[in-house]
Amino acid sequence: MKKKIPKKITLDSLEKSAIKYLEKYSATEYQLKKVLRRKIIKNSFFYKIDPKKDFDLIKLIIKKFKEIGLIDDKVFSENKVLTYIDKGYSKKKIIFNLKNKGISDENIQKAVDNLEKSFLNFELLSALIYAHKKKILAFKKKEKNFYENKKKLLQMSQAGFSYDIAKKIINLNSEKEFEELKKYAKYGDD
Repeated sequence: MKKKIPKKITLDSLEKSAIKYLEKYSATEYQLKKVLRRKIIKNSFFYKIDPKKDFDLIKLIIKKFKEIGLIDDKVFSENKVLTYIDKGYSKKKIIFNLKNKGISDENIQKAVDNLEKSFLNFELLSALIYAHKKKILAFKKKEKNFYENKKKLLQMSQAGFSYDIAKKIINLNSEKEFEELKKYAKYGDD
């Protein structure tokens, strides 16, 4: 089987690669730069040329994509935090993941502020979702074991939730209390 010979990097080919990547994945500016850098480096190894001259093309593509709105870290972070809440991530884990994606501290703070405006207590809501997904809540068991509770508290704290929130969740006695607390975390007292 013949090896496919890659085409030399041009602005047009790199831009097409970037569009193809963004069609598949929602990405930040940092992630797109990383993908394009990797493509340039791989190509430069094949042709035995210096990749640095092609790195300027990335700046042009990023600038163009920002202007037309294909990449916007602020919108990305605001959407991603909602996804993370649905997954049951703690505030610490959300911030950590956004930083790993190259989001600025300013955009992270704005996204977290929007969460605080959207929900009465997003941290509690997220912890409830986490506890439900990880089957930490066991309403059918009548007797609560000290060591079992300790283990559950540890699991919640390792996920990044505060002791107060973890304790509140572990002390729930019924599915009804769980649903009421979830409703409270979303909307407050109605």
